[in-house]
Amino acid sequence: MSVFYRYARMFTLAVLVSVIYVTACAAQSFNVQAFSTGTGLGATSPDSVSFGDGSVWISYQNGADSTGLFGSSTVVRYSLSGAIQNNWSIAGNVDGLKVDPASGLVWALQNNDGNSTMTVINPTTTGTTLYTYGNTYTNVANRGFDDAVFSKGKTFLSETNPTGPTDPIVHRLTTGLASPLQVSGILNSTFTGTNLATGKVVSDTINDSDSLVLTPKGDLALTGEADQQIVFIHNPGQPSQSQSFINLLAVGGNPINGKVDDTAYATATTGYFILSDTGANTVYKITATGLTVGSVFVDVGNEFGSLDLTTGIVTPIWTGTSPHGLEFVPTLEPGTLVMLASGVIGLAGTLRRRLNR
Repeated sequence: MSVFYRYARMFTLAVLVSVIYVTACAAQSFNVQAFSTGTGLGATSPDSVSFGDGSVWISYQNGADSTGLFGSSTVVRYSLSGAIQNNWSIAGNVDGLKVDPASGLVWALQNNDGNSTMTVINPTTTGTTLYTYGNTYTNVANRGFDDAVFSKGKTFLSETNPTGPTDPIVHRLTTGLASPLQVSGILNSTFTGTNLATGKVVSDTINDSDSLVLTPKGDLALTGEADQQIVFIHNPGQPSQSQSFINLLAVGGNPINGKVDDTAYATATTGYFILSDTGANTVYKITATGLTVGSVFVDVGNEFGSLDLTTGIVTPIWTGTSPHGLEFVPTLEPGTLVMLASGVIGLAGTLRRRLNR
């Protein structure tokens, strides 16, 4: 084994020990502060939140009609400190906003309750392109597309307001980014899935499909807003696809008060949540430390809290007016940096001693 390889292994071990030490010793803490408002732009009702390309993206709905009959939304690109970098006026109600990690393009889904279209923003050129849906989108009964997820080269969309058990509530985009956009359903309103709290495989129905996010395991997590459920789609769009779900409960196992809007996963032990409080016309930054990687957080009613996937119990962390969009941004906490520095210093000392022999 070469000297370089041995020392590289030593450095890697020092880093791992440092991170494990900090993770084991940290206790959960949350600090809430205002991140932004739409006041300076004349924008109101912040809703969807997305993170990508080192920026935070927020859609302000401005009271626009959710079927596109009147009004426009404002999409704002912020720096991580909350400074406005750019903004766009998008016709209709932008209820879904996602950054495609592969292309960097920003998808603004318009009119979630009918007459759905989509505008894609190019952050580099600041240009926008409008896309329409084809005949696989049945534009009836106030149905429209609400959210998007990009996974393994595929795009999935959630659709609102199913009118019957066979109406699809999650689709796969089959055409790529080209008008007319065509879709194919992968999950109907009524489906068979495993209840995570009981372990039983039963029939379940989602009547109020809403937000769609990608879990760290590569599953899709669909919010059943008025259903007070989270549905997980495993191997989405594949022959081996299966489902599980959890009913949300209050502390003590009582029925929870309010609708569930969005979910976010902690992908690191420290970071912050960007949370839009629509009713307060404020976007908040919730700095968090001591998190368990893979833990789940939700907006329910007027609360932001942590979700236990084995029981469905939501433990409140913070109370607002009407929290909606939610996104987690991972960071390195100062303690981690200190321990990493200590590891590097220790390694440097070892190298010096060995080289001086």
